[in-house]
Amino acid sequence: MSTKIRIYSTCVLAVLLYGSETWTLAQADWKRLDFFHTRCQQRILHIRWYDFVSNNKVLCRTGLLAASSIVRKRRLGLFGHVARLTEDVPANQILRTCCEAQDGARPSPDWKRALGRPPITWIHQICRDTGISVTDALQLAGDRLFWRQIATAECYG
Repeated sequence: MSTKIRIYSTCVLAVLLYGSETWTLAQADWKRLDFFHTRCQQRILHIRWYDFVSNNKVLCRTGLLAASSIVRKRRLGLFGHVARLTEDVPANQILRTCCEAQDGARPSPDWKRALGRPPITWIHQICRDTGISVTDALQLAGDRLFWRQIATAECYG
């Protein structure tokens, strides 16, 4: 079983969650992702639907986290990394511009969000993940050790 779980986490999860640190998904998509992740683990453990084993017990048996928790850790890790870059790096400049736009300051007076774009931005996801404002998150991300504690904290929401 441990070999199957290691292969699953290195091969399947790597492909499934490729680039997930930049995703902004709807709640239904998160549920589908968690369902697939749990269903794969149930198949590895030979658990059938009529065995009535809860998802939390499946996660405990395999020792893996829920897919949404893995994505949350990756997203917060990327945010902290970009926030700690020097201010002359374009990625840091874009992050700070997006954070200012989140706080109400627009890049130019006539700027509008493009039609068809999802209403939830990546910055909204960071605020949801941490439970704090984006300006506070930018300040806290400056301390690498403290931010790592925030990023790796378990989220049960």
